[in-house]
Amino acid sequence: MEPNRKTVIVTGASQGIGAGIVQAFLARGYNVVGTARSATKSKELSASDHLALIDGDIGQFETAQKVAELAIKKFGSIDAVVANAGIFLVKPFTDYTADDFRALVSTNLAGFIYITQLAVKQMQAQKTGGSIVSITRRAGRQSNCRRTCFSFP
Repeated sequence: MEPNRKTVIVTGASQGIGAGIVQAFLARGYNVVGTARSATKSKELSASDHLALIDGDIGQFETAQKVAELAIKKFGSIDAVVANAGIFLVKPFTDYTADDFRALVSTNLAGFIYITQLAVKQMQAQKTGGSIVSITRRAGRQSNCRRTCFSFP
């Protein structure tokens, strides 16, 4: 552990924007814990001394707990969270099933709350402050008569 190196947790880290965020933090000298359902299978990222990857559904509290514990055990702190994990269903709102709605709420809301709550508790214990960033889709802020988007928080 390097005492002056800050640690960032990135959810939805296995591809696209999430993988790009991980790479940007690594390039700036941060430790990163990246999580996604298939983070360890990412074609864009490979675990290293400063990057830990952990698979799991962030909408499950147990996954968030494992991620926070890994950050503390491997790097000694949690200094920031980039909550990037999210799902978007491309179908009319009237066609959403109960399972669709549960999946949206689990990933987009519960996942954000679980990892943020654990990170903030650690940040408070560290007494060094920290940052929480939530990535959302612009579509959640625009209406469309055929589509509804749930963008949390």
